Amino acid sequence: MKKYTLNRPHSLFRFCGNTDIVLFLLQKELKGVKVSHLCTPLGISSDFFYPNLGTLILSLMDLPYRSESFMAWYEKKLQKWSAKVDLENNSATAELTLDFYHYLKKKFKNVSKD
Repeated sequence: MKKYTLNRPHSLFRFCGNTDIVLFLLQKELKGVKVSHLCTPLGISSDFFYPNLGTLILSLMDLPYRSESFMAWYEKKLQKWSAKVDLENNSATAELTLDFYHYLKKKFKNVSKD
């Protein structure tokens, strides 16, 4: 019997471990919110395009503080950052995703110090 070895595809962002998964999910969420904004004026239900991965993303980021107010803040920032997403340019979207990731980490450190 021949054994098949599964080769893991290369990392999307070239990070190791959990960070790569978080960035992948964050990118999907940013793109989903952008598509949902484009569909709303056309009368298309945006529920099909909006993945709503916020709780999973924040859990994987190891942020221990996930209150309702923090989640509302996250949703507000997600809406703002998704407006900058260029669906045609994957490199720009990857760069924006990384910037958003660092923004969330930095803002959380400031919130947790208070």
